[in-house]
Amino acid sequence: MSNGTFPINLRDMKFILYEWLGIERLCQFEKYKDYSRETFDMVLDQAAQLAAEVIAPLNAISDKEGCVYEKGKVKVPAAFHDAFKKYCEGGWIAASVDVEAGGQGLPESVALAAAEMFVGACCSFTTYPGLTRGCANLIESFGTPEQKRTYLEKMYAGEWTGTMCLTEPQAGSAVGDIKTLAKKDGDHYL
Repeated sequence: MSNGTFPINLRDMKFILYEWLGIERLCQFEKYKDYSRETFDMVLDQAAQLAAEVIAPLNAISDKEGCVYEKGKVKVPAAFHDAFKKYCEGGWIAASVDVEAGGQGLPESVALAAAEMFVGACCSFTTYPGLTRGCANLIESFGTPEQKRTYLEKMYAGEWTGTMCLTEPQAGSAVGDIKTLAKKDGDHYL
């Protein structure tokens, strides 16, 4: 499948997932018992369609328009809004999140295959749902029960988003160059 600018080789992707990795074996486990090769194929086909028809056309738009910080708000290309809505309606932010936590419960390998298509279609667009997923994952892993109740459902649904703020000017975009220092203040660190 291709939209003319972004080729998606589903045959190759499915070969890797089924023949090389043998992901169908995951279906024997309780966590994935409701899945099959057919459902994985359906997920991959839907991801390819969304990537080709909705996300890939954003690539040129995002290069031309970019995003701007204006009057205290970040403005993204107008076309991102509808694409983000469709992405969220498909449950892609929480594709591999457990069903009980609001996700689709897909194996990580299938979710990552879909993500590969989305990132390849328009990397700049995928930073928005990707950072949201990363922030939600942080809350799910380390948040208090109250934080989880407050944030996760809305973040996984795409109603609320998350971001990453870097304030270390010496590091630029090289996250590994960040130097931090935590000082003990009572029973916690600042």
